[in-house]
Amino acid sequence: MVKKAASEKQSFSLKSPVVAVLGHVDHGKTTLLDTIRKSRIASGESGAITQHIGAYQVPVEGKKITFIDTPGHEAFMNLRTRGAKVADIALLVIDAVESVKPQTIESIKLIKQAGIPMIVAINKIDLPTAQPKKVTKDLLRYDVIVEEHGGNIATVPISAKTGKGVTDLLSTIILVAELKKLTTIPYAPFEGVVIESKKDKTRGNVATVLVQKGNLLRGDKIFTNQESFKIRALFNDRGTTVTEATPGMPVEVLGFPSLPSVGSIIATGSGVASPDAIIPVSGRNTTRGESVLSILLKADTQGSLEAISAGLPAGVLVVSAELGDISEGDVAYAKIAGLVIIGFQVGFTLRVKKLAEDEGVRIRTYTVIYQLFEEIAEVIEILKRGPQKKIIGEAKILQEFAATGGKVAGCQVVEGRIAKGDKVVIIRNGEEIGNARIKSVRQQKEEVTKVEKGKICGVQFAGDVDFRIGDMIQSYTVYEL
Repeated sequence: MVKKAASEKQSFSLKSPVVAVLGHVDHGKTTLLDTIRKSRIASGESGAITQHIGAYQVPVEGKKITFIDTPGHEAFMNLRTRGAKVADIALLVIDAVESVKPQTIESIKLIKQAGIPMIVAINKIDLPTAQPKKVTKDLLRYDVIVEEHGGNIATVPISAKTGKGVTDLLSTIILVAELKKLTTIPYAPFEGVVIESKKDKTRGNVATVLVQKGNLLRGDKIFTNQESFKIRALFNDRGTTVTEATPGMPVEVLGFPSLPSVGSIIATGSGVASPDAIIPVSGRNTTRGESVLSILLKADTQGSLEAISAGLPAGVLVVSAELGDISEGDVAYAKIAGLVIIGFQVGFTLRVKKLAEDEGVRIRTYTVIYQLFEEIAEVIEILKRGPQKKIIGEAKILQEFAATGGKVAGCQVVEGRIAKGDKVVIIRNGEEIGNARIKSVRQQKEEVTKVEKGKICGVQFAGDVDFRIGDMIQSYTVYEL
């Protein structure tokens, strides 16, 4: 298909409405989209919480509606803000049992700031404790006046789980879109906004783009604020290859030479606005007050980096924030800089795991963001109390031998393991009498790296250490994440 110039055909056509789905966590936003699309969106997300902005287009009454699924967890305020910015209509989903909650209030503010029409979906009406009238009454406190109270905001009672009322909701969206008279010039120069970006192992840099003006064709030359390139491939929200994307359509775009910033504009013209990025892909020296824990942060998408960096507790220093799986280079850098590696929705190879163990670099990965925040907050509190010892092995001294270079303690490992290089505490009658470091470990006259629980070994300490038969050796490490 050859794209016509805007001057050749300036007639307007109806545009597919873009609907941002907002609301409090667990109020049923993703389940609603799941019901609409007849596919298991919710089950594909870890912890059943939507954690990335997603755009989905569905046919309704011979037309199409594009839904932007915005995460409900409080950490993802930036993603919800971005969703409202690019939307034509806001769909506010409220639990008929829980009614208005903190993120509901936040969503109302965002919708008003965006200046777009609102539709309220009162969900979970199938539950015996549902109180839809309480929901509409509670909304009055936030100047959300629905039709039953004399306002112009439509409400639709639904059950995302059973599908009840969903058809009425879709019809209401179409009606509001028609009243708003959403139009576009189909042959205008293309312009779109990046609503998510990620690095893919096989496909390279991938961006989810929402088409705002004109049509996007495979092979088009595209400009960003810094570079230009040709579209290598386009995929719709179901992963099917397409040759063209029309206004209001979300599409995955392949061909970016570098990863585009979320919120940035791409176009077929060279005069492109600067990206609306919140966090760089790779950042250094991101201070957050007095730091007690320095981390290297890796995530699967820029939206995740943005949300995690914004939600980390005081005391965390993000030294590096990058996209993609954890690599050997990350481990090497963390070793030199003394960092803990935190990964969100990313993985690492066995080779990377082995290198991290050998280099003493700690790696923690998460699939649910609130678990990441909770564990880091706990660690921060512990670290604020000063260095903590973690016992990793314990041995009892059974004999004493004379040897070249100093005395040797004949030991039996009773817990964990004892290894060469370990820092140890000597304990006598339940009291610490001194500290030492293990210089060497031998089994049957052969030097070994470590000895596990139940084994007999000879331990030689660095320096002159006062030990006796019956003393206990506790091997420890300073507490880390």
